Amino acid sequence: MGQNLSSAHSSVSVKVHPALRIGLLAYIVVTASACYVLILKGLESSPPLAFAGYRTILGGLSLILFSALSGQRVLPERRLWAWLPLVALTATTLTFGSMFLSPSFAGAGLASILGNAQPLFIVIIGFFALGERLSRWQTLALLVGLIGVVIIISPTLAGGSSGLLVGAMIALTTSLAAAIGTVIVRYLKLADSLLQFTGCQLFTGGVLLILLSIVWNEPAIAWNLSFVGILVILGIFNSAIVTWAWFYLLQRENAGQLSIYLFLTPVLGVIWAMVFVNERPHPASWAGGAIVLIAVFLKEFEGFRHRLRLNQFRHAGHRD
Repeated sequence: MGQNLSSAHSSVSVKVHPALRIGLLAYIVVTASACYVLILKGLESSPPLAFAGYRTILGGLSLILFSALSGQRVLPERRLWAWLPLVALTATTLTFGSMFLSPSFAGAGLASILGNAQPLFIVIIGFFALGERLSRWQTLALLVGLIGVVIIISPTLAGGSSGLLVGAMIALTTSLAAAIGTVIVRYLKLADSLLQFTGCQLFTGGVLLILLSIVWNEPAIAWNLSFVGILVILGIFNSAIVTWAWFYLLQRENAGQLSIYLFLTPVLGVIWAMVFVNERPHPASWAGGAIVLIAVFLKEFEGFRHRLRLNQFRHAGHRD
């Protein structure tokens, strides 16, 4: 499978305009980092799997409805249908199911950190499945980012209970499942089916979550205005738009390079947990967050050096 994926993705993708790329990444990081706080609030009214299921179904339906109202097809191209269940299972059912389960055990801060440890998994899976390799600067940025994340979580895990460790493992499942889904989507040429594929896989994964909730015999949801508001915010502005934006970038950028920016998500997640849930971060969280920012700077510095060399080459060509 790895050989097929690598050869199928050997062509150069169309790059995203730098301003659009930064804007989409900023939206993804800020929105994704805040979702754990809203999840904790919503879990007061709903069991986790049902909550995750209705959220992703709402997100999927909103994209499908937008596609229909804008005069586009509702379903993706037939060639992509066989991939829908696999992407739905990894990128939606496992990712969102474990995402909603983890905060109850690990708290919003730690769940956000471990649930967004995707870069390591993406780089490893992308290397073997897609043949994607990082430059020396990108590898350095990845390692520095990992060091920052380890520093952030070390005080919590050092004195953690068994429940906390269970929450940590569930949160890591979020990262692993999301990474697998990321690599699959990076491989697929979604083209004009990007919107439809994103919506359909969210809807399919959400239905699977509802079925799991029924099998698990979860209690009924206590519907109220606050919970509905949280559901709408998470379903549309997080599940729908964030997933679409991430899939859009994956069609045009190296998955491993993009994933380095996801290290910013747990840093902001700790801040949101401190502000809205009154979780007091350990001093190590601030030190680790600073190291993560250094990692992102290293990644951006490499891009700056590349653009500078390219401009110098072009100027030299004009002089000749």
